[in-house]
Amino acid sequence: MSSPAFDTHLPAEASRRPRVDPRSWRLPPLETYPAVVVFAQSIPGKLVLFVAFAALMKLHAHAGWVGGQGMWAALTLSAALVSIAGPYRHHVLLACAGLLLARYPTWFDFSAVETVLRQEYLYGALHVGTLRALTLIGCVPSAILLIHLARLCRDHPLGRTPVLWQHAVYASLLALAASGVLDDHLQVAAWSLLSVWSAYFWYLAYALMNQRQRQPAPMVLHLATFNPFAWATVVPMGKGGANWRSVEAAAAEELAVTQLKALKLLVWALFLSGVLSAFRWCVYEQFGVPDLKLAFDRFLQGKDVPAPLGLFSVLANLPDRLLLMAIMGHIIIALARLAGFRLLRNTYRPLSARTVAEFWNRYVYYFKEILVHVYFYPTFVRCFKRHPRLRIAFATFMAAGVGNFLFHFVMQTPTIAKYGIWDAVVRMQTYAFYCGLLAAGIIVSQLRVRRGGAGSGWVRRQLVPSIVVTGFFCFLSFFDGPQRHVSLARHFEFLLQSIGISYRF
Repeated sequence: MSSPAFDTHLPAEASRRPRVDPRSWRLPPLETYPAVVVFAQSIPGKLVLFVAFAALMKLHAHAGWVGGQGMWAALTLSAALVSIAGPYRHHVLLACAGLLLARYPTWFDFSAVETVLRQEYLYGALHVGTLRALTLIGCVPSAILLIHLARLCRDHPLGRTPVLWQHAVYASLLALAASGVLDDHLQVAAWSLLSVWSAYFWYLAYALMNQRQRQPAPMVLHLATFNPFAWATVVPMGKGGANWRSVEAAAAEELAVTQLKALKLLVWALFLSGVLSAFRWCVYEQFGVPDLKLAFDRFLQGKDVPAPLGLFSVLANLPDRLLLMAIMGHIIIALARLAGFRLLRNTYRPLSARTVAEFWNRYVYYFKEILVHVYFYPTFVRCFKRHPRLRIAFATFMAAGVGNFLFHFVMQTPTIAKYGIWDAVVRMQTYAFYCGLLAAGIIVSQLRVRRGGAGSGWVRRQLVPSIVVTGFFCFLSFFDGPQRHVSLARHFEFLLQSIGISYRF
């Protein structure tokens, strides 16, 4: 579960153009052309780069990948302003993040509060938008206080595990909100706080973990990297403020190279958008394969799904999700790079992976990273030190299994408000199975001896392992599909019907 460097290594000397292998790139390596790098450092060059980036963002917005009216322009302008802010980049990033949040505050789900307002017969008496704004503003000093406490108490035994205490605070707040002991406005306030806490939980976790270092990142950078260029995701893209500081472009040449890479990444995302559209048109329209959600809905309604088509829906779900994840991640990372931060991609050639662990690392890199830092490393450091294989297996289970489940449980605030804690857990039984199977696959891929070394042919060394791993994730992703709240038994019934077997558990 290591973190490979992927594609963000800058050339040691941008003025010296390296030899390019035509198999290693798909777009012209503009960042290696000396004339282009020099031009990108000039004022006219930056204007051309910003305009080109804005035009591409407009195309992505037209395709529906950038939500919110005018968000494409606001995001581009924010990234451009941060890039030219020089020594005040962190402060401008914080200001832009605050303005974007004020302009587009609905990036996280606040429907739990609406549910509680109806339950308490207060819907209409309290404005949901006002509650969201007041809670967000009120949580800022709380986050600052918690970060300061983690820094002051880092040498105290109780302060060495700040994220564990964060989990305890969340569990206490959830128990209080779900217990029903609060009434009226206090109940609404508790669920409002819980909704905001859940949305920023993992951003705060990175900030708390960073306080263990002797030279933590400044407070302004921690707050500035709380979801600055992302939307509709609680995964900290780019990790925490410490990582953003370590990958910040310092010199003008380095900034130009980073921004050229941002432009290329946005172009590549546009190409993948076309590939996804072509894939959906070909598979769903021309071949008549139903979308997995539509096929599963039809099954739940008691209607039969033809055996081959149901199976094809399951198989088509993975490439659809891979392309969607890559497009969204590339847009966010491109914005960060335009701002001057050399962040790694979130998705990087997952189909070339030869093991389950490598595929997961390449598919959802930043999601994997938060599980590694919050669950894997603490477990690995403390447990089974005399048993290396058991040690890595247990730490992997705690990250990909338990941590994965807890991560998504934190996101279930609306479901908990509507059904209660126990029913919300029951509705996650299918995802729990997914987490267990994923953890088992990663553990096996880490512990088994990989065969087929340099002396093996390409088919045995690369093609066969990649097909096996992709097939495993095709099956696995079905249990993380659009109907994962449906019981595990119904999922297996759908799978059996997809291969022509009618059976009821």
